[in-house]
Amino acid sequence: MKTYTFLEAPRFGERVVVEKMLETPFSKEIRICMTKGSIMREHTAPGPITIMVLEGCVTLTSNGDAADLECGEMVCFDAHVPHSLEGRTKSVIRLTLSKGDALKRVIDLVKA
Repeated sequence: MKTYTFLEAPRFGERVVVEKMLETPFSKEIRICMTKGSIMREHTAPGPITIMVLEGCVTLTSNGDAADLECGEMVCFDAHVPHSLEGRTKSVIRLTLSKGDALKRVIDLVKA
């Protein structure tokens, strides 16, 4: 048995930091580290996703509605639902992607 901790040694930078933590037979578990004011521009995912705030606070916007998600809160989206994130404080987020989704897609979002 291997254990994983999303809160051990998170990496923060000038841009959003995206790291794959583990891959299962059905999902990819991603750690996203955001600083206050950092943004992941509006985008969609090709499959369903879950977003859970493990530390800090982010504003999540989707279809014109915005909500502040705090530590322990999470949301789920079906495929192709537009959404964006903004760091309200220094934050660590767990993103669950479907197995067929590409980590590169998420990394490319924070490069632009």
